[in-house]
Amino acid sequence: MNTLSGKTAIVTGGGSGIGKAIASAFVKEGINVVITSRRDDVLKNTSEGLKALNTGKASYITCDVRNQSEVANAVRFTVDTFGGVDILVNNSGLGLDKYVIDCSEEEWDMVLDTNLKGTFLMTKEVLPLMKAQKSGYIINISSQAGKHGYPQAAPYCASKFGILGFAEALQTEVRDFGIHVHSLCPALVQVPAPENESDIMPGVLQTEDLASTVMFLLRQPRRIKYEDIGLFHF
Repeated sequence: MNTLSGKTAIVTGGGSGIGKAIASAFVKEGINVVITSRRDDVLKNTSEGLKALNTGKASYITCDVRNQSEVANAVRFTVDTFGGVDILVNNSGLGLDKYVIDCSEEEWDMVLDTNLKGTFLMTKEVLPLMKAQKSGYIINISSQAGKHGYPQAAPYCASKFGILGFAEALQTEVRDFGIHVHSLCPALVQVPAPENESDIMPGVLQTEDLASTVMFLLRQPRRIKYEDIGLFHF
């Protein structure tokens, strides 16, 4: 994607944390952004901050990525507002701190439906648009928990492992349509981002590190395809 200015992106979970950092990087680059999450107040505040950057345009819509009709509505809203979808960042996610033996079926479903099913639903909804224009970028925020199992995080690990498998299979299906599928696998990230440099936690990544990696991917020649990108604190 040689020219980013004027493109349109959807960033799920874009009201805070990693999604907010990615959306900010997009707007600074001149990309029009729609951020989504379930929290209207957070989205509104973040959207106002994005608009103040005065480069790309920004808007928001509440959306539970587990709900197909809300996902479809969010994509329609993006097309109506900015004319299309060039970039999708599947960032919405959550986890819980429980051993498998203590994890209820409802808790399992909540994590898998948000992290994995939400990625599937959002992706499926934008694919017809991207296939028609024969271009697009789908960027999934997975985790090192998508490559390694950790105690008291089985649902989260399962969902993040699933994202990587889903993305790999998807890439084989959409390559001929010029659609790139990438997955980022960060280690621990400090969320929320610290307001002062003195508050940066040692040994962990910052949300801006993921944002800069996403921008790196989008700036590469279209002939290049990167495999899953692991990010660690150095």
